[in-house]
Amino acid sequence: MLKAKDMMNPNPEHCLLDTPIQDIIQQFSDKNTDYLLVLDDEERLQGIITESDLIDQQANLHVPTAIAVFDMVLPLGEDRFAQEIKRLEALTAAELMATELKTVTPDTSLNDLATLMSDTAVHHLPVIDGNSIEGLVSKHDVIKALAKRAAKAQENAE
Repeated sequence: MLKAKDMMNPNPEHCLLDTPIQDIIQQFSDKNTDYLLVLDDEERLQGIITESDLIDQQANLHVPTAIAVFDMVLPLGEDRFAQEIKRLEALTAAELMATELKTVTPDTSLNDLATLMSDTAVHHLPVIDGNSIEGLVSKHDVIKALAKRAAKAQENAE
């Protein structure tokens, strides 16, 4: 059975917490990547930045709405508005990165990876062994592994 260690990129793209946004954009472009792991000075994983984070930073701000109920005004979407303001003002990786990460171990199975990606809509899973970053599995890596598995099955059937 295929595991994360069999399909991961062992050298994931990364930057440091204090990397300026302009450098991050350039790194995405130069390396043709769709993610950057964000590490601290001791190379510990702190977060991730994806293409969506960079695009969201450029999107129009959604002004919160409010509804009036009797004599009260109830604001709607204040949390989202505060998050959007923070994202728009981000100047470094630390200010833009997502910190609630889904991670896997080197022995996580292909089926478990696919399930986690499907259930959480997370497409970049850092592979962690203890405190060490071993690599990263992306949805593209899972597709390649599925294609390899199908080719082997076809080969064995012939």
